Amino acid sequence: MKTRLLFLFLLLGMGAMQAQKVTQLGEVRVGYNPNAIVVNSDLNSVSFIVKESYKGEFSKNPIQFMKQNFDFNNFISALPNASEFDEFVVTFNSEKGYLEAIYTNEGKLVQTLQKFNDKVLPLDLRRHVFTNYQGWKMISNKYVASGKSDKIDKEYYKIKMDNGGKTKSIKLVPGATIVVSVVSN
Repeated sequence: MKTRLLFLFLLLGMGAMQAQKVTQLGEVRVGYNPNAIVVNSDLNSVSFIVKESYKGEFSKNPIQFMKQNFDFNNFISALPNASEFDEFVVTFNSEKGYLEAIYTNEGKLVQTLQKFNDKVLPLDLRRHVFTNYQGWKMISNKYVASGKSDKIDKEYYKIKMDNGGKTKSIKLVPGATIVVSVVSN
């Protein structure tokens, strides 16, 4: 019985090997930017995943990172029918958040929006939280900024804090070091 099963197994294996066909493929060239990979593209919006050299490189100054690693004019020249659109939405994503930039079809940066989770607070805000919220522990924070061109007009941090089961959310504006709102449970 073992001999028959072994013979049957070998016979089926040889049949399967004979059915294989070798296909020769031609050479393929792939262009790739090590700082960003295109992941999604439709009509007038494109998304990139950012590859950081070190953790926090992108979230430290997203607009500067975009300017150093992304040439919109070069990008738009590679697109067919680019002149048919009035503006393009380009999104740069990282682990912690994203930067959304809106460009005109001439390559002018019109508007930006940034949203990041657990971004390092600026020194003055860290000091403000430490001195004014003794005994509280920061659980998480969200950073939101928007502006025209490459300038930031509005920005704030929404910080969630904990103190022995009590939670509190505060909203801080950099530069002002004033609490905009406090919500507690």
